[in-house]
Amino acid sequence: MDYFTAMTMLSKQFDAGVPSANVQAIPYFENLFPAAVGVPNNFGCDATTPGAPSATQNVYDLLSCGLRGNETAVLQLMDYPDIIVPGDCFPACSTVNGAYGPFHYYNDQFSSLFAWSSVGSSSYHAAQLMLRKHMSHGYQFDFNYTLSKSIDMGSDSERIDFVSGPGDEIINTWNPKQNRAVSTFDTRHQINVNYVTELPFGKRRHFGTGMNTVGDAFLGGWNLTGLMRWTSGFPFSVNNGANWATNWELSGFSPLKDPTKKPTVGNFIDADGDPNLFKDGADATSFFRFAYPGETGPRNSWRGPGYFGWDMGLNKSWKFKESQSIRFAWEVFNVFNTVRFDALPVLPSVDAGGSFGKFNSTLSSPRRMQFSLRYDF
Repeated sequence: MDYFTAMTMLSKQFDAGVPSANVQAIPYFENLFPAAVGVPNNFGCDATTPGAPSATQNVYDLLSCGLRGNETAVLQLMDYPDIIVPGDCFPACSTVNGAYGPFHYYNDQFSSLFAWSSVGSSSYHAAQLMLRKHMSHGYQFDFNYTLSKSIDMGSDSERIDFVSGPGDEIINTWNPKQNRAVSTFDTRHQINVNYVTELPFGKRRHFGTGMNTVGDAFLGGWNLTGLMRWTSGFPFSVNNGANWATNWELSGFSPLKDPTKKPTVGNFIDADGDPNLFKDGADATSFFRFAYPGETGPRNSWRGPGYFGWDMGLNKSWKFKESQSIRFAWEVFNVFNTVRFDALPVLPSVDAGGSFGKFNSTLSSPRRMQFSLRYDF
């Protein structure tokens, strides 16, 4: 049995509300901390902890001190001298026939040692469909659809560190493949359409073929153009918050309490009147739990809002001579003024309280217009 397995056994009992007095000895802790057997617990966070506890009950009591979800802090107390009692660990330094001692888990020179390695793997698969109509009968268009899936163990560039990155670093270095999931930039579905339509008014068009020159100069010869894009949402993770169950520096991701019960994700207005990722707002935290020791948690298991945008333009040219013309254009970007909130910077954390899931930035711009007049010669 390893540490992750043994500590997870204790964490699950804590979540189930098992009192310290009912916690059975786990050989891992009893063998590694024999000097902690029968030592009165100086913390006493669990009132049921016996006066002469087992080593396992001593460790379990530490979880009761608000350290559930932050099991690496339990490790620090168990391994570091001078934290509680100068020159001693709590409840006792690890030892097996005198082979170990303080700093069995931690190197006393580092709290974090960030590293890069070539252990990563990634894959990308896609299918594309394109439909194109060349200009005829007064209109043309391109229709493009892409179905794709990108998978990796981390989507950051190598220059990103654990502070400035969005949280794709390896959480459990003993099992890096726990990080393998869809890429942070994965866009499963994407549709693009562009078109040019000749409005059917004016000379040589369907209506107003006999229009005079003045009428045609104002009403005839207009073209309508457009560019439409729709995509599915980007993936995001729910953060384990200010809790470090597996990694001293990286908190990892929060799993669901019950995988069959999931909160609804999308664009919603919460109780404060703010846009929120989750239909239940801050109450959605009840669906999640703190990660257990050894867990990375589900990375990029959720999808943020998708995007819909439509740009349109209206233009017309007046030709004076063979080599001279004036072209007027009116262009509108994001015609329907749609908003795409950005899920990635939200980094919803299970201990965020009332701010859980609140959007704080967008990937879209508000509706804008521009006019242009160009003279060609």
